[in-house]
Amino acid sequence: MSTATSTRDIEPGEVKLFVPPDWFDLMADGTDRAATRARCADLVRLTYPDTPLERREEFTDGLLYCYDRYLADGVLMYGVITAPLPTTGAQAVWQVYGGVVAVPERPEEMDLGVLLTQVFDEQFAEKTAYVEHFTTDMGLGIGFISQPPVLVPSDWDDNAGTDMRTGLAGVLACPPEGGKGLLVIGTCLDPDQVRELAGLIAVIASRSVFIPPNTE
Repeated sequence: MSTATSTRDIEPGEVKLFVPPDWFDLMADGTDRAATRARCADLVRLTYPDTPLERREEFTDGLLYCYDRYLADGVLMYGVITAPLPTTGAQAVWQVYGGVVAVPERPEEMDLGVLLTQVFDEQFAEKTAYVEHFTTDMGLGIGFISQPPVLVPSDWDDNAGTDMRTGLAGVLACPPEGGKGLLVIGTCLDPDQVRELAGLIAVIASRSVFIPPNTE
């Protein structure tokens, strides 16, 4: 029987993240909040050049709020992608974040797909998750995609409607012995883009590796 691992049991270490060369990572400046805000403001300016400055400041505040929350939670990577998709030309608005999580020992003995599907069924009250196993550079990988409904505030009804969904994709990559794993999650505003998003998530998680500690 597998035993659970607490996040407190994960030894400090490093992970080599595999990301595109032009990756825009809002966590790249670490705890330097001023530098992070400048990067957020630049991203918003490039993405919405015709939007009034006051509105762009609100967008920047929203990104910085996410940054503060993720930094406090130990997130290692927080990337934002805003670019036309090469397949359709539709605008992509994606967020991708990743961090190290505790994984049960010998996870290959567990049916992680069934476990994850059960979690999604309970969370969203719908069978919306597709789960797949595959091999990663760390050893094991499990990925999922979903199009869960979004709870819309009542005062948004006139602008957003009540039947909104988002795209959600994630991959957990971990060594065969378990202990720790890299969890990469992505969200997209357009739920129809979830498969393209899942492809990017799978590449990042599959090619990233933990760096062995220096034993010298």
